[in-house]
Amino acid sequence: MKSFRVCLAALLLLTPVSQAEEGKVILEEAFSGELSKEWFWGLGTWKANDGVLRGFESGERRHGPVKMRKLPLRDAVIECEFRFERGATFAGIIFNGSQERGHLVHLVMGKDQIRVLAHPKKGETVELVKQEGSLATDAWHHVKMTFSGETLKATIDDREITASHPCIAEEKLTFGLGGDSGGPKGEAAGALEFRALRITEGSPTPSPEPAKPAPTKLPEDLVASLETHPDLTYARYGEREVKLDLYRPKERKDPLPAIVCIHGGGWFKGERSSMTNLAMALAARGFVTVSISYRLSGEAKFPAAIEDVKAAVRWLRANAVTYGIDPSNIGVTGLSAGGHLAALLAASEGLAALEGEGGHAEQSSAVQACIAMGAQSDLLSARIGELSAKADDPFYRTFLGGPQSEIRETYAMASPRHHLDKSDPPLLFMSGANDDPSTHADETRADLEKLGIPTGLVLINDAPHSFLGRQDAFDACLTASSEFFAKHFGR
Repeated sequence: MKSFRVCLAALLLLTPVSQAEEGKVILEEAFSGELSKEWFWGLGTWKANDGVLRGFESGERRHGPVKMRKLPLRDAVIECEFRFERGATFAGIIFNGSQERGHLVHLVMGKDQIRVLAHPKKGETVELVKQEGSLATDAWHHVKMTFSGETLKATIDDREITASHPCIAEEKLTFGLGGDSGGPKGEAAGALEFRALRITEGSPTPSPEPAKPAPTKLPEDLVASLETHPDLTYARYGEREVKLDLYRPKERKDPLPAIVCIHGGGWFKGERSSMTNLAMALAARGFVTVSISYRLSGEAKFPAAIEDVKAAVRWLRANAVTYGIDPSNIGVTGLSAGGHLAALLAASEGLAALEGEGGHAEQSSAVQACIAMGAQSDLLSARIGELSAKADDPFYRTFLGGPQSEIRETYAMASPRHHLDKSDPPLLFMSGANDDPSTHADETRADLEKLGIPTGLVLINDAPHSFLGRQDAFDACLTASSEFFAKHFGR
């Protein structure tokens, strides 16, 4: 198709849309004489007389001055009539986002075909509709366009066209009429004519509320199949007790692998109940699971939280006979801050500085498999350096006691990546696909691979950072998690 050779930009600032009522006329142009100052020229020569706007190529094909004024036009109805004269090949109706943004959408009405073109970004063209057919020369044709959200409907005489694209819903700041009038021989080659132009504010079609993802819910028979042991104290610090909830399948009497589930909340908030559904669902698949509380940063700064996590693992081994646990197969998982603590537990086996005094010192706190969900694994990263530098940072400063720049040794001690070695267990990372890429642990996974430690990344489709409260994401997480733990526990 030839490029637009004759172009006119019309700025429609006659009635502020913000004050317009539904269906109110934004522009009604009679073309009976000299055009108003709201019209600004593009290419070619245009004349308005006796109700007709007439345009054709003339002289050098040069761009005239075009001024852009705001017209917040989104949903509207545009009607006019157009005619090709002699050698003219197509007429076009054009909508721009701004002078910088350029075209948003074109309706191209040619002698042999009609097209709707969208421009998702400047310089990019997407053909939404291409409809073969003919429009007679030297005859008037009526066109009506209706914009409603992402949809454009156009009726040209008795022909109907519908197109949809996100850029159609953008704010349209200028409106133009143009086309190809037949070549550089001026008016003798042909001309384009428009008349009876009218634009009214349309009735926007409300976008349907996006369906809210179904919240996570466990089947009643699954819950009924489990033994539940709530509020068990696993660590004591003076009079302070730290507790967990334990779940086990009723029908299984043999020793089972155990999994520690750690809640998130930026280390300064959160409750173990947020991991209950995952703990119960994993238990139903043949594990003993615990959802644990731990001391939050408002009560005790690092390393208190990881000391509690290690104490929970030691408690499981100390109570293996009581609760039917296989002490040689204990895993850990957690989300967000809990994912960080899970990864730190997995990577810091044998590090006395993080063991703490939560009890059962004779037992090992080592784990045999780990899934870190939505976790930061390198607290010495530049990203965390920037976040912790902010005076109002509620996460890292509160958890570790200051910004990264001042206490790098503490950030290193709290960083799973800092402790990696060949003795570490398999460590899988899991993230919502919409989460920050830093949770993908690219560098940490590369280090694990060099050490020969099984690792990987599972992305939960179209899921946010906190994905366990959404049924589809929860189900995907559960499937991947149970398969990972079963594989590495030899089940």
